[in-house]
Amino acid sequence: MKGMRACVLLLAVVFALSCAGCSGDAEKDELRVGLLAVSSGELFRKGGYISRGASLAAEKVNAQGGVKVGDSRIKVRLVFADSGDNPDIASRAALKLIEDEHVDAIVGAIFSPVAVAAAEVCEKKRIPLITPSAGTRRLTPLKYVFRVSYTNRVQGEALAIFAAGHFNKAPVAVLFAGNHSYSCELSEYFRKDYENLGGSIAAFVSYPPGMRQYNEQMEQVADSGAKVLFLPGNTKKVQIQAAQARKAGFEGALLGGDSWDPVELARNPLFAGSYFADHWRPGLPVPESIEFEKEFYKKNNVLPTELEALSYDAVMSLFTAVSYGGSTNPSDIRDFLSEMPPYRGVTGKIDYNNSGDPEKDVFISRLEANGTVLSEIIYTD
Repeated sequence: MKGMRACVLLLAVVFALSCAGCSGDAEKDELRVGLLAVSSGELFRKGGYISRGASLAAEKVNAQGGVKVGDSRIKVRLVFADSGDNPDIASRAALKLIEDEHVDAIVGAIFSPVAVAAAEVCEKKRIPLITPSAGTRRLTPLKYVFRVSYTNRVQGEALAIFAAGHFNKAPVAVLFAGNHSYSCELSEYFRKDYENLGGSIAAFVSYPPGMRQYNEQMEQVADSGAKVLFLPGNTKKVQIQAAQARKAGFEGALLGGDSWDPVELARNPLFAGSYFADHWRPGLPVPESIEFEKEFYKKNNVLPTELEALSYDAVMSLFTAVSYGGSTNPSDIRDFLSEMPPYRGVTGKIDYNNSGDPEKDVFISRLEANGTVLSEIIYTD
């Protein structure tokens, strides 16, 4: 009899402990958000953009008492980790954020290869990830992954529509990184849509990883008769490529994707008059954008960049989802992101769907010789 009573008591203790674990949401005093951003190497500036955008969002909400969860509010804590701009490092960093730091969600991983690596960890661990800018199609099937930016499919279509109209379906040469998911995908989508619109692809040329001399590729571009050169690569690479294209004799217009950094390229005279896909520009006559610019400038004494705006929206949409559903449980947050009404952000209306891919309008921006940027919206299906 005593043995039976002891057994019942033991089961009661186990049950009580397990229930205490289940009620963790009610007892939580903070929302822990992992911030996965490169802070070392050549692209450390990008990590700074993510950190500033995310930090502004967290500070704003914390100044209001924290994120609303049910009838109470809890503070936000950002936990930083360096992605190293490397898939292996990003994978380990994401795992550390989840297992050691016990984050409820992760924001960051802006480049496609890094985002895929981190996303696979988050999918396995059932922790929601919101990437501000990775556009690869490999993220779409993942249930726990969302993105603020449009996909490569959407921007490829928008760029094709713009080029067909603005350049009157002139022949286009495409130079892309054959080993890079972002560059390959965007090139493929652009080529398909441009040809469907009646435009011609004069040259479709790839290059291997680590290349810095593009003499052979640029000869093909110059000899192809192309009037436009599409460069879907990062800012550092496209500046080298543009210089070598001009040296090889290419005199046409330059066209780029959303990986171009207008802050840096505006200082390079080779890019005056060039066009690129964009998500956001300072000076937009949108209330959310105006308020964001004002708050950002007050804190940092500089105008925000596109990536800072996207990162701000990624974090604020996460807070909106938590408030909408009233829970900080990662699986619940994942559901809330899909189910909540459209979030009106700095970079436009964001309506996450079951695939995590928002349909958004695309800005096509032009770099002027005086360093300013002009934009127009391209509407896609």
